[in-house]
This record gives sequence, C-alpha cells and structure tokens, in this order.
Amino acid sequence: MQELILAVVRRAVLSGVVEPGVKLRQEDTAAIFGTSRIPVREALRVLEHEGLVRSEPHRGFAVTALDADQVEEIYELRIVLEAHAIRQAIPLLTEGDTAELDQLHAEMGRATDPEDQLEKRERFYMRLYSVTARPRLVGLIARLHQEVARSLRWKLVQHSPVHHDSFYDAVRRGDADAAVAELTQHYRKVAALIRRFLRQAEHAKDAPIAATTERPRGDGSTPGQ
Repeated sequence: MQELILAVVRRAVLSGVVEPGVKLRQEDTAAIFGTSRIPVREALRVLEHEGLVRSEPHRGFAVTALDADQVEEIYELRIVLEAHAIRQAIPLLTEGDTAELDQLHAEMGRATDPEDQLEKRERFYMRLYSVTARPRLVGLIARLHQEVARSLRWKLVQHSPVHHDSFYDAVRRGDADAAVAELTQHYRKVAALIRRFLRQAEHAKDAPIAATTERPRGDGSTPGQ
C-alpha cells in the first residue's frame, strides 16, 4: 500500500495535478486509499527525501515550490556531481555495461511519449552513473533529478535527441572531457530556460499587486509614468 500511495502521489506532484504549495493531509489521503495514516506518512517521508514535499511543524506536509534561484543552484550541483560521475564511470565501463547502455540509448531514441522519454532518459543516465559503484553519489544525483522533474514536463523544455546522441558518442569513445562539456552546455541551457519562465511567471503574478498598491501623486500620476 505504501508503494502504491508513493507512486500515485509522486505522479500527481510531478504532473502538476497537485500544485506547489498544496497541503497533503494524511487523513484525507488515507481515506482516498482506504488505509490507515501509517503507509501515507511513510510515503510522504520518501517524497520529502526526494524534495517533492516538505514537512511543516504542526501543519503536516505540503508540495514544494522552486524559485528561479533554486533551479539554478540545483543545475549547478548537477553539473558538478554528474561531471564527477562521468569521469569516474567511463574508465570502468565493461563490454556488458556498454551493451546495456546501447540498448537503453536506443530505447530512449525510440520513445515518443513525453513521460516515456523522461523515464527512458532517467534509466539511461542512472545506469551509466551506477558504474561508479558509489551509491551515495548516485543517490544525490537521483534526488536532484527528482527536484526539477516537474520543470522538465513543461513544454518550453523540449526533448533533445541530438544532445543525448553527442553525449553518448563521447562516452563510447572514452572521451570524458567531451561528454562533460556536452552535458554542461545542455544543463546550462535548460536551467536558463526554466529560470526565464519562472521569472516571467513571478513578474506576471506580482504585476497586478504592484499596480493596485501604487498611490496617485498629487497631480494624479503614478510613480514611473
């Protein structure tokens, strides 16, 4: 039951069905699934670890919201950690690893549904990073992936098969520098797109408030006119 609740609530958060800031009442969620609060609480704890919800003292859980600065910070951390993972993994790749990565990369290229594309990409990159045999490193990367997963479902962030092809070509050649450079360039572009979107959304949200709080001057004009 905990796994079912976890999967359903995670998908609802990632898809935007449950929006940032919404409170997730354990009693209501338990009633929906016809269970006690225990599996609900444990599922929410997992989502908190993934960065999708946060717990508030005496107020329960709420869906997290990222601002532009936080998104930029997450992508900076992703570049550092994933670049390190790439440099560690490439020298350790075996023929078996490469064969499995070839298959995952092919599946990623054939995917057309946006959700399927995201899932295939996640499997490919996590399989590559797992070659490092450093579970803590891979776990940190996976959490950062989850924290921005909602943003990657926006239409402004399009699937880029050319980037993934160039990246994997560098990996197969054993060229860690080229792979890291490709990943870094791509992540910075995605971060910039998301940051711009969030800034525009914040500006649009604040603009009506600013307009209503301006007081007329004595001559009837408002500041800035």
